[in-house]
Amino acid sequence: MDILLDNPLATMSGSYFLMFYAFVIFSALVILYLVKSNIDKSDKLNLPSIPPNIDPFEIAYLRGGANEMARSVIFSLMQKGFIELKTETKTSEINKLDTQTSVSGLPLIEQTALSWIGNRREAKDVFEAKYGLITHLENHATNYHRRLESAQLLTNYGMQQQLSVWKWTFAAGIALLGIYKIIAAIAHGYFNFLFTIVLGLVGVIVIAAWINLPRFTKLGTVYLERLQNVFGGIRFKGEQTPNTTQSQTAFAGVDPMLLSVGVFGSVILAGTVYDSYNQAFARAQNQSGVSGSSCGSGCGSSCSTSDSGSSCSSGDSGGSSCGSGCGGGCGGGCS
Repeated sequence: MDILLDNPLATMSGSYFLMFYAFVIFSALVILYLVKSNIDKSDKLNLPSIPPNIDPFEIAYLRGGANEMARSVIFSLMQKGFIELKTETKTSEINKLDTQTSVSGLPLIEQTALSWIGNRREAKDVFEAKYGLITHLENHATNYHRRLESAQLLTNYGMQQQLSVWKWTFAAGIALLGIYKIIAAIAHGYFNFLFTIVLGLVGVIVIAAWINLPRFTKLGTVYLERLQNVFGGIRFKGEQTPNTTQSQTAFAGVDPMLLSVGVFGSVILAGTVYDSYNQAFARAQNQSGVSGSSCGSGCGSSCSTSDSGSSCSSGDSGGSSCGSGCGGGCGGGCS
């Protein structure tokens, strides 16, 4: 028993132990970073081809989760003349329009959204956690998430669990080392272990907050970049009509404007005839306090692939979402 309290580590002076403790924490972070990088082996896979019947709602979900998917569905219904967005009042509204066009020809996801809208909804209700549109489209979001996981474009549960084992093992080791030193110090009559507690807490918190897998896999990041390169020609420029000749030829039957919103986000509509749509959802996001589960209404190119959280988190109906949210106007995309 004496060796537990009478060894070089137990008798190490406070200043030297703090340096040693800091080195242990730093080494743990480096090892965990390497482990995290090695868990995602998707960069060794072939890049998937872009299907000619590409689903713009699935691309919107890939880029920003369930919130971005819902925004794309609303834009599609507005574009087809089934709804209109009003921004003249303090609260942005989605109103159903009287139309002779049958809803039977709409995709199921759009029929579900139109049924949810009824005659009138506030735009902020789209993101309401319990009764919002994202909840009604949860089955669609789940299906998208499963397909994207199967294609290894999004990180899956197995990868997250594998990292968690490493992550919490190292966190527990750091905590136990600090506790052991505190017990040894008390046994030797020393009580100046405040910095040991602080350093240990900082180490555990940093591991918990920083060592997380991003929403996208390495393959998913490259695939989204490829989409944005391929469809870069359909981005709007002010009131001009986008250059869609090449895209329409290769992806016949897919509306180029809807696809553009899916790939780049509604920020591309700023300054166009659809600017009211962008403004309505920017206001709706602020009113509903949307954050964390997806990019904001103005998230341009993509969500971040940073490690800042489980983000693009669990609020996207079947997967983590991008970081801590991208806000309502991050321009060219989250980096």
